[in-house]
Amino acid sequence: MGLLRWFTKNWANTDGPTHSDLTPLVLPVTPAEAVERVRAAVARLPRWQVEPTEANDRLHLTRRTRTVGYIDDIHLRFLPAGTGTLIHAESRSRVGIGDLGQNRRNILELWSELRI
Repeated sequence: MGLLRWFTKNWANTDGPTHSDLTPLVLPVTPAEAVERVRAAVARLPRWQVEPTEANDRLHLTRRTRTVGYIDDIHLRFLPAGTGTLIHAESRSRVGIGDLGQNRRNILELWSELRI
């Protein structure tokens, strides 16, 4: 499917997964601590922000693309996993029918920042 997917899908997630390299992330901390780690990571990433939410086990993030300024919505779910926390992610473009792989890169960028 390769290139065709980039022109016909405007989302990516770790539930499916939609891409072979997208898997949920496990952090060795409680869900509350994992939420705080994500908030701190987002503060370090350019064009990312945490949106207001009332759920304790979910976060809504947004990322603005560099050149055109499109906004992608990234939704995270935090689940207890033994002594740690399993985090599932979905990234979805607000406009268009293809994302050229940007939503996959959104999740991978966040996971990379959280592994530091």
